[in-house]
Amino acid sequence: MKLFKDLVDGRIRFYWSSTRSGAPLSPMMATLQEAEEWWKTFQFSQYEYTERRCSVYDRRSDHDKRRRMAEGKGNGHGRRSTDQPLRVECNLAAAKITLLSHMAQDRAFNSVYPV
Repeated sequence: MKLFKDLVDGRIRFYWSSTRSGAPLSPMMATLQEAEEWWKTFQFSQYEYTERRCSVYDRRSDHDKRRRMAEGKGNGHGRRSTDQPLRVECNLAAAKITLLSHMAQDRAFNSVYPV
């Protein structure tokens, strides 16, 4: 699965897509936190054995605890993939925002200097 960031209807949206088929797997979400929660819930639902962890959230996600662990021993993140910080793998929004910015600049230039 890949995390995408896209500009849809003038708003930034995050969604998960299949690596193989490219088909969207999740709904469009407004925040990175929502995307992370959806992903963790999805990952835990795919696990076929008895889950030992009571919560899908890593106790080290608390920023204060993470800071204390970084000062001492430990890596600040858990061992599971769901405990690692997310990163957007495909940012489609950046190119769209750049294009919109250029279009706005062209429109402003043409209104000042009509042809």
